[in-house]
Amino acid sequence: MIATLAEAALRSLMLGGVVWFGLNLFRVRNPHVHMTAWVVVLLASLAMPFVMHWPTLTITRLPLPVSMPDDFLPADMSTLEMPQPTPPVAPGPAIVPPAKSGFSIDWWLVATIVYAGVAGLLLLRLAIGLCLTWRLARVAKPMKGPLMIDADVRVSCDVGGPVTFGSTILVPPQFSGWDAKKRLAVLAHEGAHVANRDFYVLLLASLNRAVFWFSPFSWWQLAHLAELAEIISDAEAIEVIDDRLSYAEILLEFASTVRPRPVELAMARASTVRARVERIIAAAAMPVAVGWRKRLWIAAAIVPAVIVSAGMIAYRTPDPAPLAADTGEVPAQHYRPFVNFYAMGPASVFAIFRDGDELYGQLTGQRKLRLTVGSDGTASYAASSGEITFPLDAERRSAELMLRMNGRDIRAVRVAEMPTAAADSASLDQYVGWYRVAPNRVLTVRRDGDRLQVHETVQGRAALLAEGADVFSIHGDNLLIFLRDDQAKVSRVLVQNAVFGARLAPRIDAALAQAIEADFARRVAEVPDRFREQVPVAGGKEMILRGIEDLRLGTPNYDRMSAPLAAKVHRQVDELHATLVGLGPVESLFFRGVGPGGYDIYGAKFENGTAEFRLLLEPDGKAGDVIFRADGNDELGGIVSCAEEANVRGRAGTSPVRIMVYNEMGDDIRVFNLDTDGNRKTQSVVRPNMSWAATTTVNNPWVIADKSGRCLEVLMPGRQTRFHNVEASNIGAKPGRAARRAVPIANGEEMLRRYIEGVGKGQPDYEHMTSEVADITRQQLPFDQAILAKLGALRAVSFRGVTALDSDIYIAQFANGSAEWRIGVRNGTITKIALGPNF
Repeated sequence: MIATLAEAALRSLMLGGVVWFGLNLFRVRNPHVHMTAWVVVLLASLAMPFVMHWPTLTITRLPLPVSMPDDFLPADMSTLEMPQPTPPVAPGPAIVPPAKSGFSIDWWLVATIVYAGVAGLLLLRLAIGLCLTWRLARVAKPMKGPLMIDADVRVSCDVGGPVTFGSTILVPPQFSGWDAKKRLAVLAHEGAHVANRDFYVLLLASLNRAVFWFSPFSWWQLAHLAELAEIISDAEAIEVIDDRLSYAEILLEFASTVRPRPVELAMARASTVRARVERIIAAAAMPVAVGWRKRLWIAAAIVPAVIVSAGMIAYRTPDPAPLAADTGEVPAQHYRPFVNFYAMGPASVFAIFRDGDELYGQLTGQRKLRLTVGSDGTASYAASSGEITFPLDAERRSAELMLRMNGRDIRAVRVAEMPTAAADSASLDQYVGWYRVAPNRVLTVRRDGDRLQVHETVQGRAALLAEGADVFSIHGDNLLIFLRDDQAKVSRVLVQNAVFGARLAPRIDAALAQAIEADFARRVAEVPDRFREQVPVAGGKEMILRGIEDLRLGTPNYDRMSAPLAAKVHRQVDELHATLVGLGPVESLFFRGVGPGGYDIYGAKFENGTAEFRLLLEPDGKAGDVIFRADGNDELGGIVSCAEEANVRGRAGTSPVRIMVYNEMGDDIRVFNLDTDGNRKTQSVVRPNMSWAATTTVNNPWVIADKSGRCLEVLMPGRQTRFHNVEASNIGAKPGRAARRAVPIANGEEMLRRYIEGVGKGQPDYEHMTSEVADITRQQLPFDQAILAKLGALRAVSFRGVTALDSDIYIAQFANGSAEWRIGVRNGTITKIALGPNF
């Protein structure tokens, strides 16, 4: 809001400067012309926050060759709002920071409070003045006897001189004792104010000053309009009595006695009377009145300046000519990795990949990470909900594994493996049907001749490529492995995604599939209005507060949750309980906005830290899903050089915080957590242009290394390092480096426009996105497409700044509203994208 008002004030100042320059350039002296011009400027100033960016001039420019540096600029990662496990970890050992942490001040919040306080005081003063003067005018007695003008003249004992309130002229009781010339002058002056509606003009100017009090131009506008109103009324009065010197004496007399209220128009204010008297005596002739037709011409002459000051220029770069390409048939790409899939429950799958001598693991909803193998042959996987360990030799010789997680043994049965036996000639009809891949998503498998096609609730249709018996892939990447029951009938499908891992989907009948699709369609229909209005669902705040308290006590109320959410909370109840106990009691919970997936976003302030909750409420009043993110406390964190790796040590009891690392190095990087003895553990591998996230504790150090293990930097989690970009040019730099850039990334606006256009049509250009952004776009496509349809045609895109992660922030103006976008581009590829509120 502050940024919008500041921009509107600056645009109004520019408009005022143009009008002032034009009036002086053409040597306009008539106060009636000045009054008309500045009233138009006043109306434009009040409307500026609502109309700026609407007038848009689109200029087509030729694409310029842009030399891209070796290290590209990062941007924020979109928060995926689909139901996914996001469990926190219990507060563990933390590390003493090597440098002192500063006190963090939210300057935007401070500025907002200061602005609201001053604006509120000015509006309150204006409202009180209106109320008191209205009461004064109401109790005043109408003037008896014949009047010299046709006006509502009243006598009030509470005024010392003539004043105007609205269309009412108030005079003191001694008015009847004045001589005829003085009474005529007073009524002519005040009558001119009434006829010109000066009271309402100055009321709008006072409102403009209250809203834009930080702009000197708003104060000048009010003073200048009041001065012009007095000049015009003085001229009217002099023309009536035809005696300048007598009128000047009347002004001087009233200036010493009248004390007007804030919303009254007094005939003589002490601060302006001297200049008015000098002008009256020096004037050779009275100004000529301006008719309504001429006023309209004056307004029409200023309208182009208003349009320019409120508008913006948008650039459109035509698509480059396509490069010559081989039009021959591209051979099908088959799935290559060696992988075993182990079911850990009804839906969760733990996958173990082999790539030469390297071993990787991936849990449903989490990243693919390199497995750490100890000297005793125990392999470990760093899941966000706790480390998973198992004996490596058991994985080779047995069809099931006993996984150790958070002190509990979990039996995991091998349900599929790759590669598999060659495909037989079995009928494809046995795979056709519906499979429930998530509470609100259905995978539909159809037959198209001698091939299968698959369609997911939130994704488009894709052809399946046979990989073996009961195994198919999409473009050689995502796997679908159909699983059979004891009667050899297909009862489930294992869906493996490179980004989000594998999950099991049971087969369902047509009726249930239709019900799930209908419920999803209802949600998609509701999201656009909720996203545009940004209003929370009733009861959401109370539900989160009750849920926090129940989990702090260790007794969650599953009756208030949907079945999938209850199952998720049940699996994570110990970790959630420990985390929320560590955060302490809730001090405040505040609404932040509505995300593009329809989740209500709340920020929470605890005694020992902060957190974010994203809540999806079902029509029956139950919580359909909750996404939790710990945000740490006021400690800033930082980046430590590798030379200090051996010196950092741990301590217990700090605040939980979720960190996200994005790899811009162009090669694999490895992430290690340091234990209380300073030893590396919990190794993870982050691929290029991919992100990695983990819940840890404030100042619990993480070593970021290249693929050989050589340290690049040490990350100390905190408020400034919750989102961290790893790039060669930024290694070792302090947080906040992005603030040095003040211009947008080359081609960022054009890529955003293409992205919005593609999503709006339901045909995103996945070829110009990283695999991570492409998967997120597919997940969010129905919601984003519905939101864009509600917002209407794109009218303008304006660059607003750079985030702490060096992301470009754009405000997109549509026919029916606006939305905030954040985008990162590298070598013509979108590396990250975000729509809606991000905190």
